[in-house]
Amino acid sequence: MSTEDELRQAVVSVTAVLVRTLRALGQNGQPEEANRLAAKAYWALRPTSPDEAERINGAMHYLARLESTTEPTPGPTHEPTHKEEA
Repeated sequence: MSTEDELRQAVVSVTAVLVRTLRALGQNGQPEEANRLAAKAYWALRPTSPDEAERINGAMHYLARLESTTEPTPGPTHEPTHKEEA
């Protein structure tokens, strides 16, 4: 097996682990964060590994469906600025 084949197989394996991890993160109440991470992975893989980028794209579609069915998590509390207090 050539070095190129070994690298390709490594990318395929890591992508599979990443997809499972992203889905688990989404299922555990953090689909938006999982989708942000998936988008970064998609853009990193797209130029050199388009097949793996498409796997990540599938995960993003799955996570988007989860986002629409989960309640939003409260964000950081907003501290009023001096202008808002006046």
